[in-house]
Amino acid sequence: MEKHINLNIEDGIATITIDRPSSNNALNAPMFRDLISTVEHCDADDAVKVLIITGAGKNFSAGGDIKEMASFDFISYDLSILTGQASLSLRKCSKPVIAMVNGAAAGAGCGIALGADFRIMTEESCLLTAFSNVALPGDTGCIYHLKQIVGLAKTIELMALSAPVYGEEALRLGLATRVASDGKLAEETHAFAAKLLRRPLGALVMQKQLYYEVFYHDYMAYSRLEAENLAKAGKSADHREAVTAFLEGRKPVFNQNEH
Repeated sequence: MEKHINLNIEDGIATITIDRPSSNNALNAPMFRDLISTVEHCDADDAVKVLIITGAGKNFSAGGDIKEMASFDFISYDLSILTGQASLSLRKCSKPVIAMVNGAAAGAGCGIALGADFRIMTEESCLLTAFSNVALPGDTGCIYHLKQIVGLAKTIELMALSAPVYGEEALRLGLATRVASDGKLAEETHAFAAKLLRRPLGALVMQKQLYYEVFYHDYMAYSRLEAENLAKAGKSADHREAVTAFLEGRKPVFNQNEH
């Protein structure tokens, strides 16, 4: 099986690259498993001080693959739990994690980016919840992460309407840590990583432990409910219509009586 999660370690910085550019780095179960194991490997490696996660090519990640969803057995409880664990692995990691958001981070890609401690974006890159566009409630802990960053009211809006959040707005909302100028995303991200390397990393490890144990203590209970809802929505007529309409290049017509 072709490997789509790549790792490079240099000068204390581990770069994890989602590498499936032909599908806009769409994520599937083997990739989520590989991502978790790669993050855990970096966490255990004393040579790694800071992690960067990014996507190969034009986009960070398009999230779930619509073409795979068209089989209508792609969405499941187990897959959703796996997505939540993948996103949580970035939070559980004792080292600082930076998401270098190139292009779009949509759906599960958005959830992965939100799992990082810091997000470096450009004015052209965007975070997009996207789930409601295909009649799904969400996965990868996206709602949980968003609520921690932007509060409940904005989370409800971003999840319901799925409007893309670009660089400057993301910065204003606290979703982005830095907005790099055009063509300078990698440079800005590595400069930020270098700044972290000069900080007292032992103290940052203890800070991350506090954030995780206090603010994420009920994440797995949330994740189980998230997975139940996703599995139910994956069997719905609205989801089938959304996927079919996307592949046929038309607007979906949802059943207003389905709930």
